[in-house]
Amino acid sequence: MLTDNNMMVMFFKSQTMLVLIACSIVVVTFALERWIYFLRTRYSAREFKATMRKHLSRNQLGDFARYCERGSGSLGRIMVVAVENLSAGREQVDQILDTEIEKEQLKLEKNLVILGTLANIAPLLGLFGTVVGIIRAFRDIAVTGSGGSSVIAMGVSEALLTTAAGIVIAVIATVFYNVFTRTIRVRATDAEDARNDFWKYVSSRPVE
Repeated sequence: MLTDNNMMVMFFKSQTMLVLIACSIVVVTFALERWIYFLRTRYSAREFKATMRKHLSRNQLGDFARYCERGSGSLGRIMVVAVENLSAGREQVDQILDTEIEKEQLKLEKNLVILGTLANIAPLLGLFGTVVGIIRAFRDIAVTGSGGSSVIAMGVSEALLTTAAGIVIAVIATVFYNVFTRTIRVRATDAEDARNDFWKYVSSRPVE
């Protein structure tokens, strides 16, 4: 009979399982770090565009810049650069904005490669641990000369634990990776929309 104590012994007996435990800690750590960062830099795109429309339609570039600096997340940091460099001309400002958008994307994508990598390799690590566990189980049977269904079942169950752990880690990492990637795409689209709206209102008003 497989008791809880036996399960714990089996869980920590495999070196592959220890690696998977370390992978799970890394996934949770970086997922939380990214989650907190996205929360700290969140903004309302609708509110931002409405405020931008209000200030720019009244030619209040200074008020709009101060609004961006007060805390509008990554969108505010991008658009305040447009206001500060407006005198350089549209072509030059667009180049600067392209650079700023890329910088913000790099900030948002930080550590995502780790989540994506672990989502891909965790099942493979689990499968590797399963193969090694099955080989060990049959080796033990060959050495001792004793077997039976109970012994084989114990060895196989121990081996399959690593596969299960690898799948769980991969699922968690994949979910967070996809959510964060989707958020980054949305923010990039918001930045492009804000840039287009900015030029639409600025081009119809004289510069202060």
